[in-house]
Amino acid sequence: MSVTRWWVAGLVGVLASVAGCGGATEGAPIAESSTSSVVATPVADEPWDPCTIPDSAVKAAGLDVGSKSTNLFGDAPLSTEWKTCIWTDPDPGSWYFLGVFSSHNNLDYLKTNDQFGNFTDADSAGAVQFRRTANYQEVSCGVAYEVIGGVVYFILDGRAGREPKGEPCSEIGRVTESLRTNLPARAR
Repeated sequence: MSVTRWWVAGLVGVLASVAGCGGATEGAPIAESSTSSVVATPVADEPWDPCTIPDSAVKAAGLDVGSKSTNLFGDAPLSTEWKTCIWTDPDPGSWYFLGVFSSHNNLDYLKTNDQFGNFTDADSAGAVQFRRTANYQEVSCGVAYEVIGGVVYFILDGRAGREPKGEPCSEIGRVTESLRTNLPARAR
């Protein structure tokens, strides 16, 4: 299976694991309109948007600013529970996609996703490295940070038909170290 398919499968897996069920139940009574002036509690804010990382920081991290997208299939959001932003390393010779995912969930929630495994202990910066569980021979590596209000994780996946120009975990370590100051504050 190509790396792009694994990347897409990973995205679909994350979406499947974070998507909820909802909607009306057939045959259920419908509430009548109320004339009271009760104010509804606002829905929790959306997760932090990784696409707000400044272009200057993205470029300094060695990523192609012009490749920015919210998903691989256009600009439609992948989920209401997760914010995503994706870049590639610059051409010529671009060999990977780097996805940044943000949610109000915590690191434990991410660890229960069967798409990921081999989580390391957090380093001094709070980074936790992990791998995809599907196939470790694929060019892939992830790093997650627990931040105030949720979790942010980076996943590097090789581009189909492109030879890696480096070791994925070393490359994602370099990129995340460069971009870490642009993330929400670290959870303690």
